[in-house]
Amino acid sequence: MNKKMKEIYAKIEKLSDLANEYLEKGDIENAEKTVNEIDALEREYVVAEKLYKHEKEQITDADIEDALNEKRANGFAVMAKMVHKKQLTEVENAIVVESPEEITEGTNYLIPEDVKTAIREKRKSYKSAKKLVNVIPVSTLSGATNFEKGDDGLLDDFTDGEAINEADNPKFERAPWTIKWKGKLIYISNIVLGNEKASLMAYLDKWFIRKAVRTENKDIFDTLKKGKEATQVKGLNGLKEYINKNIDPSCLIDGVIVTNQTGFAIMDAETDKNGRGMLQPNPEDPTKKMFQGLPIEAFSDKELPVISEGKAPVFVGSLKAGCDFMDREDLLFAISEHYAFNKNQTTLRVMEGYDTVQADKDAYSYISYEKAEEPTP
Repeated sequence: MNKKMKEIYAKIEKLSDLANEYLEKGDIENAEKTVNEIDALEREYVVAEKLYKHEKEQITDADIEDALNEKRANGFAVMAKMVHKKQLTEVENAIVVESPEEITEGTNYLIPEDVKTAIREKRKSYKSAKKLVNVIPVSTLSGATNFEKGDDGLLDDFTDGEAINEADNPKFERAPWTIKWKGKLIYISNIVLGNEKASLMAYLDKWFIRKAVRTENKDIFDTLKKGKEATQVKGLNGLKEYINKNIDPSCLIDGVIVTNQTGFAIMDAETDKNGRGMLQPNPEDPTKKMFQGLPIEAFSDKELPVISEGKAPVFVGSLKAGCDFMDREDLLFAISEHYAFNKNQTTLRVMEGYDTVQADKDAYSYISYEKAEEPTP
């Protein structure tokens, strides 16, 4: 960007702030006039950029790589320019890569790496069930995951030089998976917003990130319920007895208790004969509780609905052995200036791809939990 281009860009930024001020005041007439001035400046910028390209030597791959290394956190600026139909430089074009798969009509691009990193960090502020299951990054759109069910076999004795006996009946199972694409349309005002990163993240957080986490949680819970009849358990003493009798000790090593708000409220209110709460504090996180040495994770009733009035869903055991989350880590985006033309808005579509697969369903149990009929003795 030369001096002339920088001057034009600075004018565009100043007018963009002014247009936003008019819009906030409800002065649509002046906002539209200012937007027209911005459009004229953008055309001037394109002409100045073309002249600049003729004056300089052709950019090499090495130049692009150096520019990317010097300024990694520019994905937000590039996406903002695409949203507002601004022409990208050769360096910026190198940042946005077309998706190799034809997922939908039109061109889909991979979310730039710095934007994807910011999304990943923002996701940490929401309660995700992904951390409770086995996440497997994948690069293809379909495949199969293999797991050994009910592995209780032993090693065989053998003498050096002799063949090891083959297992009589290895209990391997094969579970196919196919990436399913989930997405959301985000409507963005055509009046340029100020700070690209803050503005885009506000849109992404409101319309995509929170909804993505909730959708993943729902799909994980639905997969864990598949083919399982909820076992009736009353009170924490009943849950303790169930765990001791029915959950394989090997599945308690990374075991967890997952319930919803209703279930946690029932558990947390239960006391022993001395009136003390029966849940123990989690030493790793004082805001959470434990029972029988297992951490308790509580999700909202919206994500994990009650089974019926007074009966809450509970998963207990090794969910990492029970569910594989096939994660297509690339996020895709596409932009359309025509979809919401009548609203003077540009439409940004963001998509993620994954599949949830039930693995060893004997590694965990699905329980219908309710309050004990009588106070705990």
